[in-house]
Order: sequence, then C-alpha cells, then structure tokens
Amino acid sequence: MNTNPKNNYIRIPTQETERIKQISSKRTDNQKVISKIIKQLIIFNIISSTIVIFIIVTLSVKLTDEKWETPKKLKLEIYEGLKIKKRNKEYIDICIKGKLYHKENFEISKKPKISVIIPVYNKENFILRLLRSIQNQSLKDIEIIFSDDNSEDNSVKIIEKYQKEDKRIKLIKHNKNIGTLINRNEGAMSSNGEYLLFIDSDDLLLEGILNKTYHIAKKNNLDIVQFRAYWGYELDDYFEYDDYGFRHKTSIITQPELSKLMYYEYEHENKTLQTEYNLWGKLIKRDIFLKTLKNISEYYLSQHMSLHEDGLILFILFKVATSYLFLEEFGMFYVRNYNSSLANLRKDENINKTVRDSFLYLKFMFEYTGNTVYEKNMAVYQFKFILSQFEKIFNKLTGGFDFIYKVIEMYLDCNEINDKDKEIFRKTMFDIETVERKNKG
Repeated sequence: MNTNPKNNYIRIPTQETERIKQISSKRTDNQKVISKIIKQLIIFNIISSTIVIFIIVTLSVKLTDEKWETPKKLKLEIYEGLKIKKRNKEYIDICIKGKLYHKENFEISKKPKISVIIPVYNKENFILRLLRSIQNQSLKDIEIIFSDDNSEDNSVKIIEKYQKEDKRIKLIKHNKNIGTLINRNEGAMSSNGEYLLFIDSDDLLLEGILNKTYHIAKKNNLDIVQFRAYWGYELDDYFEYDDYGFRHKTSIITQPELSKLMYYEYEHENKTLQTEYNLWGKLIKRDIFLKTLKNISEYYLSQHMSLHEDGLILFILFKVATSYLFLEEFGMFYVRNYNSSLANLRKDENINKTVRDSFLYLKFMFEYTGNTVYEKNMAVYQFKFILSQFEKIFNKLTGGFDFIYKVIEMYLDCNEINDKDKEIFRKTMFDIETVERKNKG
C-alpha cells in the first residue's frame, strides 16, 4: 500500500481548470449583475414607496382639511349669528326700556325714499319707543305716517307732541273707528315715499334695516323685499323672543313663481305656507301697493276688517308684483301681547266680528281664485282650516248667520271639495242653524 500523501493528489487537466475558471468568472459576473439589479430594485422601491407615501399623506391632509373646514365654517357662521342676535337683543332691550333717544339729523323731502306707515289704536305706551327705533335709522330721507283709528287714550297727543320735534311725522286722525284695513290703506294713499313699510305701533325696527332694504330694492329694481323678524311676548320687565316665520331661498323670484308664494305646497303630505300672511316685514314699492288696491273691489276695501286683512291684500299683491327677494337679515321685533286686537277678537263678546271677518275673507278667496287648480285648492284649504278652527265657537254666535250660510254654500258647490268633506260642512251648517233657531226661540 502506498502511504505517500502525494499519491492521493489527482492532477486536473489544464483544460478543465480553465473551464472552472470561466464558470467561476461567469458566476461572479452574474452575481454582480444580480446584485446590481437588486440594488436598482431596492432604489426603485424606495423611490416609488416615497412617492406613494407622499401622495397618501398629501391626500390625507387635504381630506382632513376638507373634513374639518365645513365644521369650522359652520362654527364661524353660528358664532357670527349669535353675535348678531346678541347685538339685536341688546338694541331691542334698550328700545323696550325707553332708553333710545332720537338724533336730530333729519332729511325732509317731497319724495322720501320710504314711507313708514303705522296704524294706531290705543297704543300710548308703545308709540315713543317705536318712533325712536325709526328715528335712529341710518336712512333719514323718510316720512313717518301715523294713522289713528279714533284712539280713546293719549296716543294722538303723544304723536302731536313729537311732531314738533320731527317734521317728517304725519298724523292722520279719524273721528270714528274704521278698522285696520281702511286705516292702513289711507296711510298708504296719503304717502309720498318711493317705497312703503308697514309696522304695528307696538313693534320695533332694528338698526339699519331701512337703509339696507332700500338700497337692495333700488339696485335690483325690486317690488318687494322681505326681511326676517324676531317675535315674543312682553312680560313686565322680562321678555323673550324667537325667530319668526319661514325661511325662503335668497335669490330673486319673478312671475309666475312669485304668485305661488301665497299658495300652500300640495306636493307634500304636510302642507306648508310659502310666505307669511302679514304686510309687516316687507318693503313694498308704493306704485305696486296702490295698483294692488285698484285690483280689489271697493266692497272688500271698505269693510271694517280687523282679521285676515293682510291676507286679502297680499294675495293680490303677489300677483301684481313682478319681483321679490327674501333677505336673511333680521329687521324688526314683532311684539305678541295679550291685549292685541287679535286677542280681543277671540273674546266671547267679539265672536260675531271674528267669524264675520273670517268668512268675508273666505268669500274674497273664493271670488278671486279659480284661474288655476293651485289657487282654488288654496282657497278650499283655507276654508277647511278656518271652519275647523271655528267649529267650537259657533255656539256663541248671536248674528250674521245668513252671510255664513251663503259662504259655506259657495264652497259646497266647489268641485275641489270631495264628498266626505261636503258631508262635514253640511253638518257644520246644520249645527249653526241649530244655534240660530235656539237664539230665535
């Protein structure tokens, strides 16, 4: 046995050695290429990941900003709204407590920009504070028309006293009670202003509303500009109030959509009044208002109405006018008090007049509607509503039965009333006839 270690060595041929070198060399080159590719992939992944992360972060920031931007805006709007309400409340408080004084900076002209028309009946405790809220308006080129309905208190004496300090004040006196409708209309016909603003003698105007509404009306050649109001009861030295009425879209409305603001919305189950049936809170072009009166028969205009008289005027006004704008601006404080003319009409001794005024209004609605289904449906809806409201007071009636029967019969002949409702109305008529027979017997 050969134990020489050298004998264990097997010599590799030169050719095979070269081949191994070549293979090793190729492996090394492949490894370098692979390594280079891996590095490039790593770099690519880093770059692409960075880009993706950047895009995601950017979008996240943007979406987050958008998410919080709306609440910020809402909070700002709420904050601004609260500031305005607080300022208005302070001003109303000053007016109610009689701490507002007039500023002698009057502009008297033959053609004032606005005539403020105030129907008065026994309001001696409220006239001065309303007057001060008007005198403190930034728009001075106005006239202030008090139309007194034969007041039994010191209302006229108070107005005459302040006429001496402010030549813009005009007083119309009546020696007999003529009712709100005629009283207010006479104030309008005696006015000289380009626009009219009606306000009750116990209400208040807020700062700057005359100037703002007038310039908006002039700039856009508007017939009617309506603004928002606060309202509430006065309870001695304490009062509380809330927003009044409906909110509408704040773009200019023209015909035929304008006339539909007086209708009830019948597409929905809950019928909603489109606009408030009150003349106050609206700046109205004088020519349009007078044209409205010409479109109403003398029969209705001469009636001594104290209830629904605004609705009677507004229904025609919104047909005659060609343009209207609703403002989000709060412009007045409407006082709800327990001794108002409306509250007095609901007393038992005034039931006859309350019912008579309401049925006079229903008669008007029947005669002045019918050109469209919309109009007649609205008249019928109001008829049903008023009848349902008065169902419990008919037993207190002592007169006016023939007129009530006539109006109910008019509506019973109307195609828009279904058979079921007709039966209800016939029963109502029977109940009224029973009351009449009882009164006679």
